[in-house]
Amino acid sequence: MKKSELILRTDNKDLSISWLFVWAKFRSSLTIHQMRLVIRILEFCQRDPNGTGYRDNHRCLEYQNDDVVLNMPVSDVYFSDFSLQTIRDDLTNLREMTIEFYDYEKKVWRACGIIEKPEVLENIGTMQFKVDLRFWSQLRIMAHGIRHCELNKLVMLRTVYAMWFYMLISQRSGTISISIANLKERLGIAEDDYKGKNGRDRIDHLEERVIKPAQKALNESCPWTFKYKKNRVNSDNKRSPVTSITFIPVSQPKFRDEKLEKKALIAKTSSSILFPEVYAYMKETMGFSPEQINPNKETLEKAVKTIPNIMDFLRRLQSRRKKSDGKIMPIGWVINALKSEMKLIEEDQVQPNKNIVASNTIGNLFDMNKIL
Repeated sequence: MKKSELILRTDNKDLSISWLFVWAKFRSSLTIHQMRLVIRILEFCQRDPNGTGYRDNHRCLEYQNDDVVLNMPVSDVYFSDFSLQTIRDDLTNLREMTIEFYDYEKKVWRACGIIEKPEVLENIGTMQFKVDLRFWSQLRIMAHGIRHCELNKLVMLRTVYAMWFYMLISQRSGTISISIANLKERLGIAEDDYKGKNGRDRIDHLEERVIKPAQKALNESCPWTFKYKKNRVNSDNKRSPVTSITFIPVSQPKFRDEKLEKKALIAKTSSSILFPEVYAYMKETMGFSPEQINPNKETLEKAVKTIPNIMDFLRRLQSRRKKSDGKIMPIGWVINALKSEMKLIEEDQVQPNKNIVASNTIGNLFDMNKIL
């Protein structure tokens, strides 16, 4: 199937990921589909920052005793040309890959698979499996690593090597030098692979079969790719053995998701510049600090564009923030009120004849302190 025919039906996002996990133990064992599934698990970790679970129209994360239960569409991992047997084999193999834990203080050993009790619901096209809670707690830490990759770009890559290189270089500002032995270890390549009869590494084979195909894949579709330079024992002698390779990250803005780029720009821009009147009112009258306001910039920017007379709306909210028991509702209450108001406005625009007054949102939210 041609790449242009692949359709990914999930929202794009910047995924913060620790690629060290993916390659820590099973780097030489994971197929491309298993790799995608592991990345989806890490995505679930980021959807659940507070450990309370997650649910949308197609995906679900629930806590059950000592396990986390994940449910997702098969199409999140398998895009085309797959069989049920392929899915069964991939899930079975991930279940058989063992993670071991040892509590030195309590002297307790425990083992589990990467996933447990996998199921495929053929009729509705979903799959479900469990992740051991102890393993999940480690995954949540690893999922919030320092590399930021566009999720959709990452899972659409067709080889595990291309995925690894994208996770390695994405949004890096400096070069990365890696010894040949270390590079092979990170890629899950056996120490004796790509060696000549004399025992030396065949860098030309490593280039042609691993590095250049991965570079080509990133060149064709990713916002970050790389150039590289071979470092020799004697830099003046082209026959001198190569000891390491330096990778130079290269930005490709033409492949960057415009929505994510805008989101990143908003994150770097002060709220006082984006919406000065709203910012000043929330800071000086409502008493919120910049540290409280700035994380909500994306919502506030949308509210300014969506809610007519937003200053009047904020004043009405402010007049009712103080409850009868003296409690002052926090910024989360204000943000939820803005979101609900925007949702009603958007629904009213889709169905203009229904008898809903958007501003009634305020009255509906005044008892939110019961659940916040």
